[in-house]
Amino acid sequence: MNPESIDIVPYQKQDYEAVCKLLVESFKAKFQALVTLEDQDIQQLLMKVWLQAPNPSTMKQFVVKENAEVVGVLCLKWKSPSSPLPATKKSISWTPLIKQFGCFNVFKFLTGMHALDYKPAADECYIDHLAIHSSHRNQGIGRRFLAFAQQFTVDSGFHVLTLHVANKNQGAIHLYHKLAFEIEQSKYNYLRHFWFKEPVWHLMSWKGTKLHSRREHHCQPSRVGHSEDR
Repeated sequence: MNPESIDIVPYQKQDYEAVCKLLVESFKAKFQALVTLEDQDIQQLLMKVWLQAPNPSTMKQFVVKENAEVVGVLCLKWKSPSSPLPATKKSISWTPLIKQFGCFNVFKFLTGMHALDYKPAADECYIDHLAIHSSHRNQGIGRRFLAFAQQFTVDSGFHVLTLHVANKNQGAIHLYHKLAFEIEQSKYNYLRHFWFKEPVWHLMSWKGTKLHSRREHHCQPSRVGHSEDR
């Protein structure tokens, strides 16, 4: 897949099952750390407890498709407006859920998902999740998603774009550094350590002003011998 031909489009309700399947495939280790279920069952559990339609006033989700198949997903979220409309929460039928997946699995799953939750500050846009199908990694989709998120941050008037990454995920950290993200703070998180065996997490940030700085830089006459790794 040519990075320049990648189309990032808004998430639609009909993408729900495909997105859940992609999230389970991409974050399999994290899900398997929480529950003793097969991948198909994890997907079914996720579909039963996860919101199908993100609240458009606090969250937007985008996908990349190839031949109508979802191969990448990006979710951005931000702080609720000062007077948000009441959010419609997904109704969970606990009895059949526990009967199907087991009380302990449901408890661990929901507790683990809560441990990963993050509440952005005002003027902050946060990457809640970014997933690429294993067959389409190292093809530029991740970079395109991150550049898209940066542009969305600026266009939407946010001052900073943030994300969390585990310390052991050095490959992702290297990519984020290349795209001008910096480690804002590093913290030990007991719950994430307990559930996912990943003790140290970094909050990385990208300031919206950097996009304007890069644009101004590219408007300057180029220097002989100067090149950039794109």
